[in-house]
Amino acid sequence: PVNYGTSGAPVGGVDIQVSVSSHGLFEKTTKVCTMTVKGDGTSELGTCEHSESDDTAVASELPAIDPSTVVQIGKEIYEAIEDNQPTLNTTVDWAGAVPKGVTEWTQLENWQGPAQSDTYYVEFKNGLGKKLTKFAWRFVWKFGGDMDGVGKYVTQAGVDIDTSYAYLSEHLDVEVKSLKPVNYGTSTAPVGGVDVQVSVSSHGLFEKTTKVCTMTVKGDGTSVLGTCEHGKFGHDDSAVVV
Repeated sequence: PVNYGTSGAPVGGVDIQVSVSSHGLFEKTTKVCTMTVKGDGTSELGTCEHSESDDTAVASELPAIDPSTVVQIGKEIYEAIEDNQPTLNTTVDWAGAVPKGVTEWTQLENWQGPAQSDTYYVEFKNGLGKKLTKFAWRFVWKFGGDMDGVGKYVTQAGVDIDTSYAYLSEHLDVEVKSLKPVNYGTSTAPVGGVDVQVSVSSHGLFEKTTKVCTMTVKGDGTSVLGTCEHGKFGHDDSAVVV
């Protein structure tokens, strides 16, 4: 605080200093701007680091977005059922296939869905035909998201649980894995897609058996069923005829 006037006609004033800091994972940069404001309504700009070029520099540090190259976001692997207990959290347990450079599915627009598949199930029986464990699910995903009108991409791809059952002596575990993000379209009209793989494991005191089912879900709302072990099985790994 300073008297910018005289002893007979004082004019009070004070410096106001603004420090702007920005950082990512590592580097931190700070810019400072100072202005003196006075009691007579005037002001004086002091040292002030400001320019539009700083904004350009920041923008240049952002990753370039390539709509033709599809990458995966979200969780690569998670548990839907763990030791008979549902552990699926659809808020965070999902995967997406988006343009390279995109880190959040909300950066894209015009999402549709969710789409869903038919219901698939894996049921294990003992030698007497008694049901030991069963897991039934549908593949689900949102589709059609685009970047400024370009492309069709996937988000929130995962599973919707229909049925989960385990006999008292049995243990049921279900793991979901997402892999192989691919552009199923062209470089100018990309269609993102990702494989969602469900592994259903069942065991009692000793033997553990796992069945796997994979579906490719795409940004145009279509899907392709891959290798899929589903239906009723005995714990000797042979299919049960019913």
